[in-house]
Amino acid sequence: MSERQWERLGSATGIGFVAAMLVSVFMVPSPPHIDASTTEILDYVTSHRTALLSSAVVGAVAGLLFIVFLGYLRQTMQRTEAGAGALSPIVYGAGLTTVAVAFLGSLPLAALAFSGESEVASNSAVIRLLWNLNALGMATIMMVLGLFVAAVSVAMIVRGIQGTILGWLGLPIAAVLAVAGGAGFYNSSHESFWYGLNYVALLGFAAFVLVAAVEGLLAPATTTRTARGESQPVATT
Repeated sequence: MSERQWERLGSATGIGFVAAMLVSVFMVPSPPHIDASTTEILDYVTSHRTALLSSAVVGAVAGLLFIVFLGYLRQTMQRTEAGAGALSPIVYGAGLTTVAVAFLGSLPLAALAFSGESEVASNSAVIRLLWNLNALGMATIMMVLGLFVAAVSVAMIVRGIQGTILGWLGLPIAAVLAVAGGAGFYNSSHESFWYGLNYVALLGFAAFVLVAAVEGLLAPATTTRTARGESQPVATT
């Protein structure tokens, strides 16, 4: 596979990741609030058991696609850093951490759905613990995503990867992600503002990755370097 083909494949996995992530998030009805009663929580997970488990599976597929997309981003950034790899390790590390936290964060809700009306239903403490772990896992994901988007944005601005406009737009998205994630550790009762901010942050992240992936698909880094007069490696098949 040539370098340009790999770049197009890497960009395409970014588009696939966004699609899978959004399907995973919106294929289930809105969950009860963080301070909902254990009876409401149990009713929710038992009524939407299949959808919740399917959402976890689609989310896992999204995570695998994101890992491939991360490899593409790392390769692209390492070229522009010319050995001074300050940002690419941060982007790669934040991305892998996000995937790991997302996999672990999906388990509490999936475990509740998988258990159904078994012995878990008679233990309110277990239901509450798993529900809170689900909320805290999402807050952690938001914060790590903020670091990821910030590092990619800075690389776009400083190193000229793809376009600086997307880099500048990414910085406020990173800030919203960080704020929404940080607030998630303190909001133990439902507040519509913070609830809505989570969705804004998530959609902003999805839009950021989608635009970056589409730009990479339409104008691969090899083409960009050639246009700038930089040397291009010989493609091998």
